[in-house]
Amino acid sequence: MKIIQILLLSLALLLITACGKRVPFAAQEPLQNAALVYLYVSQDVGSDEEASDSYYKVRINNKKVDGKVRSGEYMVFNLKPNTTTISVTRGAIIEQALTLQLQAGETYYLKVRENLENNAFKFIEVSNSVGLNEIAKTGLAGSMAVEEDSIITEFVGSNKEKDAESSHQLSKTDEIEKAYKLKERGIISDEEFQALKTNILKGN
Repeated sequence: MKIIQILLLSLALLLITACGKRVPFAAQEPLQNAALVYLYVSQDVGSDEEASDSYYKVRINNKKVDGKVRSGEYMVFNLKPNTTTISVTRGAIIEQALTLQLQAGETYYLKVRENLENNAFKFIEVSNSVGLNEIAKTGLAGSMAVEEDSIITEFVGSNKEKDAESSHQLSKTDEIEKAYKLKERGIISDEEFQALKTNILKGN
């Protein structure tokens, strides 16, 4: 019976993923005494398959940022107004970095431009007008919004007890996802996120 439930749940997750859409760009304001930094990979028309399948890992002052960003995606960070070095690495081999003098209350747009000669890429700072126009076409890295019509609400042989258990598991997932977004935005540290995640899983 458990095998059947696992198979049904796996099928549901596959269907949800297939029918989901990436969470679209949402503009933010910098937190108090912070600089807001957007990092995005532009989705250039005519980019080849190899470039579009590539992903980039991000480091801030040589500290690894969880997750990765792909073509047509963005990340956003609230950072301290200091001299800050941000780097992107593709395929754990090719790295490019920018050093910025971040100012409190300012917004910065950092762009990864793909599909250059010999499959190279550039990591550059662009003006706010260019960045805002291009990033509006992207979606949040590592996120999928599930269309309502795609959600499977019943499983074969389900009962109230199973439905309640499923709802409890979904609520934990939602809480962890919210905590992860806070960490991505720089509101909480990686250590705080891990502690919060552990508490959520334990049901505290």
